[in-house]
Amino acid sequence: MFTGITSPASADTPAPTSEIDYPTCLPGPFAHGIASGDPLADRVIIWTRVMPERVPSPVGAVRWAVAVDPDMRTVVASGVQVPRHEHDHTVKVDVTGLSPATTYYYRFALGTEHSITGRTRTAPAPGSPTTHVRIAAMSCSSYWSSMWSGFDNLADRNDIDLVIHLGDYIYDFPDADELVRSRVGFHDMTHPDNRDWLTLDEVRRRYALWRSDPQFVRAHQQHPWLIVWDNHDLDPEYGVEVQAPGIDESMSTTTLADTSRAFYEWTPTRPVRADGSGEFVLVDDGSYPVPEDSLLVYRRLRYGDLVEVFGIDAQTGLERYGLGVDSSHLHGAEPSLLGRQQFEWLTSGLSASTARWRLIANQAWFSPADIPTVVEGFPMPRIGIGRWAAFSDERTAIVRHLRGDDGGPRVRNTIMVTGDAHGSFASDIIETSHLADGYASGAPGFSSGHGAERGNHHAGAVRTDTGTGALMAGSPVGPAAGSANMDPADPRGLSVGVEFSPSSMGRGGADEMIIAAMPTGSVTGDARYESIRISRAAEMAILSLNRNAQFVEWVDHGYGIVDLTHQRAVFEYWWQDKHVPGAPDVLGHQMVAWADDDTTVSPPRRRDQIDAVGLHGLPVEPTSGAQQLPAPPLPRS
Repeated sequence: MFTGITSPASADTPAPTSEIDYPTCLPGPFAHGIASGDPLADRVIIWTRVMPERVPSPVGAVRWAVAVDPDMRTVVASGVQVPRHEHDHTVKVDVTGLSPATTYYYRFALGTEHSITGRTRTAPAPGSPTTHVRIAAMSCSSYWSSMWSGFDNLADRNDIDLVIHLGDYIYDFPDADELVRSRVGFHDMTHPDNRDWLTLDEVRRRYALWRSDPQFVRAHQQHPWLIVWDNHDLDPEYGVEVQAPGIDESMSTTTLADTSRAFYEWTPTRPVRADGSGEFVLVDDGSYPVPEDSLLVYRRLRYGDLVEVFGIDAQTGLERYGLGVDSSHLHGAEPSLLGRQQFEWLTSGLSASTARWRLIANQAWFSPADIPTVVEGFPMPRIGIGRWAAFSDERTAIVRHLRGDDGGPRVRNTIMVTGDAHGSFASDIIETSHLADGYASGAPGFSSGHGAERGNHHAGAVRTDTGTGALMAGSPVGPAAGSANMDPADPRGLSVGVEFSPSSMGRGGADEMIIAAMPTGSVTGDARYESIRISRAAEMAILSLNRNAQFVEWVDHGYGIVDLTHQRAVFEYWWQDKHVPGAPDVLGHQMVAWADDDTTVSPPRRRDQIDAVGLHGLPVEPTSGAQQLPAPPLPRS
């Protein structure tokens, strides 16, 4: 933890009085910390913000420097930038002239005041030999719902190449059944830190609230990030789950242009061209990189010959934004979530990529996912993990493109890393839930592992075999309709990739909703234990209903790690008890996908399928990578 940084107040505890009622984390003008993002082989975005109330007016030029040592003695790049009111006094620099696959340190200064020092890392040069890449992933980081120990644990890691945030980076309003903490106390829901935003200034303040948490700041200090948005980052309409007396939607002036503008101002995101090509706007002179169109965010990063990362926008195509999405590529009446331009950018990029792995940073669960209506007589909450179900034509088109059904070559080793599910999921990627296509998975059972939260035993439902047993059990495997590309000896051969969802960084899963839905007096014993028991039944029902699903856990929260080599991808679920400050990391579960088929081992290793590591004789133990240079020094008291 930082020395000299004020920790956020816990629930219903008023914040300490100060001369400025504005969320902050650090003393001095750089009160919101620093961040870096969108690393390329020769450049990276670095970010900070000057708090104008803490410096003489007008705000002068900010000096920035990038060095190869944490003490900032060997500077390799430097310059100045003047913070401007129209960018909310944020400073963003596209630092150029860097070396590939190299750790750097950076810092900002204004007069005699310095920011904290950040650490970042460039990507390996596209196509260059790269043996190992480690990517952390998360979504749904609700300040109000969690003590955010996961950010602190992530900051302590010294072998992460990139952090991907999959959307709902900030939230517009708190959930009524997840009031864990508040900066100002939940007794006043009219306070702008406790309710939905009404203006552009309040959207910006929400980012400041997130950056008043030292763990959030420290996680950004230590690693470069790629961030895509989802609905809670963008939605301009006023909405609440906890009433704010005297405040309603008629008071809101927030627009979609406001929310997307604030996203670019407050995140280390490099803008893309307005032509929809997904190519970056590259700024070489140290000036502020202004988006040509703030509503475009899809883009890609290349990490040597090992992985290409595609960050997509599966949000603004929803009808409620009114952007008139082109669906002409689908040749039917169904709508498109991506739009033709983004769809063609994605599918052509996946086909053209020469990387060993293709990783799609995707906001919402893609694979078929039915949720039971009732479990053991208990009505199940509806959680929005199935957005892509409303765009089944486009989902099918993506799957068929990966399989080569549209006339192109088969695209192998595709990974979707997905947010918004509020639970830990793993799945093969198929386009249909019909049983007649010949796809079949192994038998469902429960994990032997424990979660981070007290009482979360046998955490999650998981397949107990790879599906080869289905051949002997008489499952419908063979040349059924739609299975022409399927190996008759491989009951999961229709899968075109794997999907990994590493829970949420705080926003609640099934258990919170189950507790909220429980009628008074209906639960015997502790409600928390009862909700976990019902969640276990729901997880098993989901696995039974969805033959493509390979793992489901819907209680614990945290982040995930994707550990990539040329031989395999290992997927780790790291959980923390979100109600406990300083909660340790718990490795809840591990899955694996193989880069090549190997039928000489038992069970066979199959590409584009995801399994529990134990099914292939691997121990459940943390992966690790090459240690980077040391973390930068902590701020002084």
